[in-house]
Amino acid sequence: MMLLCALLVVANFLAVADAECANACNGHGKCTSYDMCICNRNWQANDCSERVCQFGLAHVDTPKGDLDASGALSGSDHPVVDNSFVYPYGTTEQFPQMEDSDLNPLQNSAHYYMECSNKGTCDRSSGLCTCYPGYDGVACQRASCPGFPNSCSGHGVCKTIKQLAAADNGNFYDLWDKDKTMGCECDNGYSGPDCSLRTCKVGVDPLYLDDTATIKYSIFDFATLSTAYYAGNGAIERIFSDGQYQNKQGYFAIRFYDAYGEDWVTVPIVAGASCAAVVSALESLPNDVVPPGKTYCTRTAQQTLLGESSYSGYDAQNPASSSHPYMINYKMAIWEANTPLNFGEISSHTTADAHLYTSSSGNDTTKVVGYIYRLKFFGNPGALQEPEIEIYLDGKRPSLVSSVNSQTPTTVPTTSPPGKVITKVWTDGQQGENNDYFADHCDGVSLQIGKVASSKTYYLTGMTTTERSLLKACLGASDFDSSNNIDVYNWDHGSKYYPHLIKLVRTITTYTDGGYYAAVWFDTATTTTQTSDSFGTDGTFRLLNPFFPPDAFSTDSYEVYTTKGTLALTSNYSQAIFSFASHYAYMVNATYDNLGGLYDGDISCEVGMENAYKFKYIFHCVNKTDLITFLNWDQQYTNPPHINLYTTQRLAHIPLQYDVTTLFGKKLSATPTSGDFKIGAKNMGSEGAHFMTHVITTDLSTNWGVAPFSGAPYHVYKFFPAVASTYNYVAPCANRGVCDDTSGSCSCFPGYTNDNCDTQSSLHV
Repeated sequence: MMLLCALLVVANFLAVADAECANACNGHGKCTSYDMCICNRNWQANDCSERVCQFGLAHVDTPKGDLDASGALSGSDHPVVDNSFVYPYGTTEQFPQMEDSDLNPLQNSAHYYMECSNKGTCDRSSGLCTCYPGYDGVACQRASCPGFPNSCSGHGVCKTIKQLAAADNGNFYDLWDKDKTMGCECDNGYSGPDCSLRTCKVGVDPLYLDDTATIKYSIFDFATLSTAYYAGNGAIERIFSDGQYQNKQGYFAIRFYDAYGEDWVTVPIVAGASCAAVVSALESLPNDVVPPGKTYCTRTAQQTLLGESSYSGYDAQNPASSSHPYMINYKMAIWEANTPLNFGEISSHTTADAHLYTSSSGNDTTKVVGYIYRLKFFGNPGALQEPEIEIYLDGKRPSLVSSVNSQTPTTVPTTSPPGKVITKVWTDGQQGENNDYFADHCDGVSLQIGKVASSKTYYLTGMTTTERSLLKACLGASDFDSSNNIDVYNWDHGSKYYPHLIKLVRTITTYTDGGYYAAVWFDTATTTTQTSDSFGTDGTFRLLNPFFPPDAFSTDSYEVYTTKGTLALTSNYSQAIFSFASHYAYMVNATYDNLGGLYDGDISCEVGMENAYKFKYIFHCVNKTDLITFLNWDQQYTNPPHINLYTTQRLAHIPLQYDVTTLFGKKLSATPTSGDFKIGAKNMGSEGAHFMTHVITTDLSTNWGVAPFSGAPYHVYKFFPAVASTYNYVAPCANRGVCDDTSGSCSCFPGYTNDNCDTQSSLHV
């Protein structure tokens, strides 16, 4: 009996001991003094029976308030609350301290970690978040793409905003929601937030073609070049091959982009192929991507130095005729022509003058030889993405290399380096367009292009006094201020800061002419050497670019199209340097030394505390999608004859990855002497400061090249289109029908037909 009583006492004691902590902490914690459970990680509640859900950066949140009942709110860097199951390291009463995209600390910023990202409820039994509509992820950390869980309608890819920015020409997005905000990247031909809308076929508005209006179709030059040549007699030492042991002919392909941005790759094309072979490869692309019979080609084969020479041929619009011969002048400055084989435009091995090569009388040692095709895509209206030349058609091994030719000269230099293959694509003033920003026809004006004898200065001539007056009235204001206009014509002369930009179209031509852009200013000087227009008693209309179309007669007359838009200098202190046929323009402050080394040439609209001062030196900043061009006012004859308008795709600051002293063969100095380079008034040493660290990426390759130390300061000019002077003439259903975005088909208005409504027909009235 006594034994039984003892056992009961012990059992009762043990039961009391187990009951000190609620439910013995459910096996998910440790029972400590004062009958309190210390829960294991990711468990909570007084008995450790509830799960903690996953955390993510809060989409929305509020300060937590006075958690410790101290009567005051602690700072953003002072955690409070001890022994919290949800916040084992404590939390803050105000918004906590975070960082911006440049890793600079931000005081009291929101969007810190919260359970289920504050966009869901936690199921404590399972530890899983139940997200609110529009959010998904284990921590509800993502704002769902439209249509979730069947995101993007099966016609796109759901990506984070950081991924979408990277896919857009390598742009950056690194803010707090970089991995949280989601969006659809639609397949080509589809649009809408959920990629459910079909894009209809585009066409040229048939009502656009009246008077002398012409269409700007895309005309691209494709170059396959090699740096290997024999300097002894000008013959080719090495030419293209496929790089195999038993050398065969090299080959390349063209990646062509249609109006929707979809890319199509041709069959392999033999290096140096005829125009017929190249056109055939393009027209063989499926779905009539390049319509047959509407693409014209001219080939230039250059087997000696390719510098400032001119090469004759026949107009590609009518290649069977010699009635209108033209000269193509390929004057190029290709930086990578003098970099090692494994380098592109920029190399630490580049010497002082190696980024430029000139005519045979120049002092450069590296030239290029090869083939250039000028292709006119008259069957593909609209602004096309620039095509590309593909040479890696065998995986990682290039199918186009420089190799020994079977017709090698008998005397071959034993020290000759291997050739480097350079491929380039560019347009020379004939870019395709969807919008005509120069839709104002200057009625009653017809003019010609004149050239001052023994100089490279061009001007507008051939006008009567009446026509000159009409042109002044058509030009109007060149800037944004109409209060400074002059004369009864209500116009201004134009200046370095605001030159006039016009479009010239031949009076007698074809609808595919397209016209050329020309920058104009009115020179009131009347000296014999400057004034060349016989009617210009009050001055001369000068051309800022030495314009002369490649297929023009000197007697050709031109119609003038003007715009209410404005061409504006971005900064007088920022200089652009760029290689020929490049997508990259490097911005520097290289021509002025009165800024104390503070301004580095950045003209982007982005501003932070560290660079807010830069707007003292910028007249008009540049954003992504802005239209720009590059011009030199101080030495106008050095400008490209044909002006391209480039769309800005990216403005970025990149790390300095080379020694400027080595790259350009010049040293940086506060007191520059011959051969030195100055940047600001501050001696920046060999580090190069911010030289060439700001870069603008353009949609089209440049049709000119500029040396950093050429003494020709090229500046960026920004074009501001005017709605009143803009006509969208390449559009879905050619502006003459309604697009059914569910089927992608056009319903044409009465009187118009074709699958894109671009044809007028009385039978369809």
